[in-house]
This record gives sequence, C-alpha cells and structure tokens, in this order.
Amino acid sequence: MLAIPEPISKAFSKGRQQILNKAKAYATDHGLDWNSLPAEDKMDILRDAGAEGRLGKMKTDERNIWREQAAALGWQHRTAMEGAIHARLSDAERFDRAHEFAARHLAEEFRTAAVVEHEKLGMYAARGLIGTGIAGGPDDITRVVELLEERGIRLKGEHVALVVGLFDEKVRVTNTAQIRIEQSLAERAKAAARDFSGALSVQAIERAIADSGFAFTEEQRAAIYPLGRGGGLTMLTGVAGAGKTTLLEPLVAAWRADTRFSEDGREVIGAAMAWRQAEALQDAGIRRTYALAPLLRMIETGELETTRNTVLVLDEVSQIAPRPMLKLLELQARTGMTIKMLGDREQAQAIEAGDAIEILRRALPPEALPELLTTMRQASRSGREIAGLFRDGEAAKALAMKREDGHAVLIGGDRDQVVGSIADLYVARRDILRAGGAKDGITVSAPTNDDVAEISRAIRERLKHRGEIVGDEIIYRAIDQDGRTYDLPIATGDRVRLFRRTWGTVDGRACHVGDNGDIVEVLGRTDDGLRLGTKDGRVADLEWRRLCDSETNRLLLGFGHALTISAAQGITSDEHINALPRGTSGVTAFTTYSAESRSRGTTWTIISEAAVYETERYRQALGDITPITPDDLWTRVAEDMSRKPYKALGIDLLAAARRDRERAVDTFIACRHALETAQLDNPHLGRDALKRLRALAINKTLSRHLAALDRAVAENGELIHDIVHEQEADTHLRALQAEAAAAKRQMDATAGGAPRLRRDSASKEP
Repeated sequence: MLAIPEPISKAFSKGRQQILNKAKAYATDHGLDWNSLPAEDKMDILRDAGAEGRLGKMKTDERNIWREQAAALGWQHRTAMEGAIHARLSDAERFDRAHEFAARHLAEEFRTAAVVEHEKLGMYAARGLIGTGIAGGPDDITRVVELLEERGIRLKGEHVALVVGLFDEKVRVTNTAQIRIEQSLAERAKAAARDFSGALSVQAIERAIADSGFAFTEEQRAAIYPLGRGGGLTMLTGVAGAGKTTLLEPLVAAWRADTRFSEDGREVIGAAMAWRQAEALQDAGIRRTYALAPLLRMIETGELETTRNTVLVLDEVSQIAPRPMLKLLELQARTGMTIKMLGDREQAQAIEAGDAIEILRRALPPEALPELLTTMRQASRSGREIAGLFRDGEAAKALAMKREDGHAVLIGGDRDQVVGSIADLYVARRDILRAGGAKDGITVSAPTNDDVAEISRAIRERLKHRGEIVGDEIIYRAIDQDGRTYDLPIATGDRVRLFRRTWGTVDGRACHVGDNGDIVEVLGRTDDGLRLGTKDGRVADLEWRRLCDSETNRLLLGFGHALTISAAQGITSDEHINALPRGTSGVTAFTTYSAESRSRGTTWTIISEAAVYETERYRQALGDITPITPDDLWTRVAEDMSRKPYKALGIDLLAAARRDRERAVDTFIACRHALETAQLDNPHLGRDALKRLRALAINKTLSRHLAALDRAVAENGELIHDIVHEQEADTHLRALQAEAAAAKRQMDATAGGAPRLRRDSASKEP
C-alpha cells in the first residue's frame, strides 16, 4: 500500500463522505432536519446508506470505473510484488528471520511499556513468520516464542533478556534493562534523600517567607519547610493549580542567599519535559530554565557543569520516565547537587516505559514526600470540588455537577457538526471574556493532533468569516514534531503553534521568540519570513529558515487555536474547553483531570454524542435490541473518565516471578517431607501405593465389564431356554450371576485393602 501515492489514496478514499452525503439526502427527501435528528436515528440512516453503497458495489462492475478515474489522475497501478523471488528456506533460517522480526518489534513495545502481555510475543512471532512461511502451523509460532525467551532482544543498543511471570492473573513479560533501571533509580533515590548537606535552615526559610510578602496557607507552609529542609532529593506532590510556583519563590530566594558553598550563593536551575513548562518556573525567580532533553545533552557534553552548589528544580515530573530520571540521579551522586521535584502522578504520564513517580514514592521516606492537595486555581468552591473529583477518579459525581450547571453536554450530529459546535462555543466565550477584560482568555484542548487540527480549522473559518483573518492567505507545506505532513493556510490574524525552540529578531536584536507548544499570532509577512506577535506581547521577525524543518524544508508550524491535552498541561486560562469530538473511549482519568483543571473559571466539557453512542452500541451483544438511553451514554462517559491505567513496573513482575518460584520450591519441599515421613512408617510405601493405584484402575474398568456381562446374560436368556431345559437354564443363569458378583466383591476387597498414605498431622499434606 505504501507504493500507492498519497494523492491517489486520498482520491479513492471517499466512501465515508459519500455515505454521509447519501444519509443527509435521505433525511431531506423525507422531510427530516438532519441537524436536529437524535444520534440514534442518524446512526440508523448512516447504516442503511452504508449497506446500500456496499450492495451497489457488488451489483456493478466498478473496476473499470476505478481504472478510468486513475487514468484521469495520470496514474496507472502496477503491483509492488513484480520481480519478487522467494528463496526456499530451511526451518532454522525461517525461525531465525522470524525471531529477528519479532525481536525488533518487541523492542519497540518496550520503548513505551515496561511490561507487556506474553501474548504479544506470539503475535509478533506470527507476523514474522508471514514473511518466511509457516510450515508447522502453531508449532512454528511456539518455536519462535521460545527463541525470543532463550535469546532475548536488543533494546536501545543493549542485549537484554526477557523475564516472564504471572502478574494480575496474566502471563506478562519485562526485560532485564528495565528492571536494572528501576532498581538503580530506587537505590539512587534512597541515597540522595539521605544527603542533608544542602538542606536549608529553619531560620533561612522563615526569613525568605517573611521577605516574600505572601500570605501562605498552613498547607502551603507545611509543603515549603520539608521541600527546603529535605535532603538531596525531595518530591512535592502538588495538585493542578495548587500554587507550586508561588511557594517556590521564597525557597529560590533562600537558596540564592545560601553562601555555604559559594560566596555568590547557590545556582538554581529549572527544568521540565517541555521548554514552555520549564520557562514557567521563571515566575518563581529561576533565571536559567531548560527542557529536559537539551539539559541532559548539555551535561553529557560538559557545556553545563553542576556542583554541590547547584539546585535543580524539576516540574511536571509525572511526564519524566525512569531512564532520564536515573541519569539525573547518577549526576546527583557524582556532583552532590540538590534536586527538588514537583508533580502529580494523577496527571498525564510519561510516554516512555515505566513510572518514575511510583518508584520514588516507594523508595523515598515520608518526610521527603510532602503533599499539597488543595487547589487554588479555581475561583469557586464548586470548581475546586469538581477538579478534585476528577483527580480522585469520581467522574460520575463531577459530571453530575457540571451537567446541572450546563457545563458538560453531549453534542448531537456528525463529526463536522460537533467540531463546529466547539468552534462556535470558543468564539462566543472569547468575545464575552474580552468584553469583560479577562487577561488569559479561553483555551481549548483535545486528545489527539488530528482533533486539534480540525478544531483549529473550524475556529479559523469562523474568524475568517468575521474578518478577523484578512484575505492575504497563502497555503504552505507544513510538518509537525512527529513527522505528520499537511497543508497550512496562513494569513494575517492567524494563530500558529511552534514545534521547537525558535529564535528571531525584535527591534533588530536577535532573541528567543517561543518554544514548543507556544502559540503566536501572525501579524504579517516580511521579505524573507513572517512577522509574529509573541505570547508576551513582543513583535518579532522570523526568517523562513528558522521556521522550516531542515530535512523536509516544510514549515515546522501547526494550527494554533487548540492544543493537545499533554501540551496544555501547565497552562492557566480564564476558561477552558475540554473538547472530545471522538467521544471518550481514548481518554483516562489522568488526561481528563489535566484537561478539567486548566481554568480559573468555567471548564466546558463538550462530547460527541454519536461517538459515545457508537461505542456503547458495540458493547452490546449481537441481537440485543435494548435501547440505549442518555443515562447509558453518561454512564459510559463517566467510566471512561474514571479509568486509571497506571503503568506497570518491571520490578513488580520480577517480584511476582520470584514469589511464584519460592512457592514452587516450598511446595516441593513439603511434598518431599510428607513422603519421607510416610516412608518411616511403611518402608514399602512406593510399592504399596502403586498396587493401590493399579487396583483402583482395574476395579473401575472391570466394573464396566461386569455390568455389561449382566446385561448380555439377561438379553440372551431366551436363547439359552431353547437350548437347555428351563430349570437347567435358570440354574445356569443364577450361577453366572453369582460368579460375576463374587468377582466384583473380590475386586472391591482388593482395592479397599490396599495400604493408604498416612496424613501427616503437622503439614496436613497427604
């Protein structure tokens, strides 16, 4: 399929739109308003239109039509398989190649997961055998899985072994590299927490609090002291909007005033996964801030040196995986620097494998784990309560409160209509907030980049229709940070998103303009680039070369009226829209809490009714005609928003495997003990036990034969009467029955009389 050009693929991928057009036409022909139809009725019409389309394809020969359309587009298909020669392989060669394929793809799985289900080994083994041929059926798959377990895989250039164990009632797999990282992280964390050489004194913290002028709450003060008084590693769990940046200010001042290691005071550095999140730490007085990846690079190259005088403040640590976290703690062990972490495990988690926060929570002592669980961001009491409910996984209660206020709604219609409703709400609320003098306005977040692009396009269309985006529009080829390509229209008044740290000129001087995730406004074009308005109100000129991807020469810009939920984590706005145009099947409690805690005021939750309905319908059994009610839909939404799929740890699987092995060893020891105890009482225990088992088996078998003999004697009684005298026949029959009964009694006596194993009174084991 990759051999087919993308424009040709798009030209022929039009069935979905045709079905939608047919459904709308059907509604119009029957006097129905498509926009006002309930989601259930729309799905019925769409299903009928889809069936009609498939039936039409079967009735007509569309192959020639497709060929004519392809010819009109200037393209002729030739198979991608021409000239392929498949050499006959031996079994060993087939298995080796399938193992290489499976190992490569399994390594990709371990990039984002510390533990995977064992079934995936079989899946990748089967896929690997597709290219080499399957000769032995399931046995071939079993053999490739055995090779994976025997040989291991290569992960990030390192050969690792696989560890298999039973965890949560499923057979799962991890790897030795992940186990080593997690174990090392826990050990380093414990050691760092015991180093109190850089701890601030109580007097220094009190002076800094007094000088800050802030009236901290008791809970905030209870977090400030352990954070400042803690050892070389302290982690503050702070809910979204709890004022973590505010409480850092006096600590930053106290660290700078600490001259124990340098006359100039201590050096404070801020870092986070993204540049935008890191730069937010500057509000706490931290002058030097970095994204985590560039920070690690600078440390490895020696460009940035850390010492015992350095304090590193890490924000949004839930997004930092164990591997980079271990690098920081190894640096801490070498240099003695102090690390202070801020984050919340209940928000969006790291993309890479593992859960660093959970490992730290297990390793660090309680005094190194202060908490700040009261949010200060929401202006109203109900807003704070709703945010807390989403964090606790109580989405049903939170949604009930939001529905009562009219802030959570299911929007009917197809995808375009749902996206349009989100865009309309954005424009309407933006106008109201501007009229009221709101500073931070309204923001929008959605689960995927595709959702963000569609919502941004819809908002842009409405702003363009209002004249806020003028007509000097040019369509550019663009690309995002994940390599997705698309066409990006840009005109004066547009808002675009930056995908990397970007530099330009302000008043003729080179300076930093924005970071990955920042939204900037297009003010116009220059001779060699764009003029942009930055988030802090400056006017910057950027050359095309600073905006282009060096490999593809496409603009490294995106649509700027919405953000993904992960990119929006850390922002604060006056109002926020949690946009879910494809329903809630892809969200969790972590992403929901992040999206629902961005604003000081109202957070609007807009969900596609049709998408939720479709998900719920597919959950029903085939033939189940039970109607789906609105309450069913809201129940489905609440269940999705309450899910907390915490990332599994490799050390947990290793511990489970060790427990299983220890239990097996204990069982074998107990059985051996029981046998040895029984042999003391009966030296011929084994022989007698074997005789008993044989007797039981023979008795069971002969019982069936004796019953059959009884039936045969009875059925042949008349024949015997014809051969001999009636009295002789009766005597003969009684004799045969007596012999059978005697044989049966003898077998019963043999079985019952065999010696039994004595039950040991201590172990209770036979």
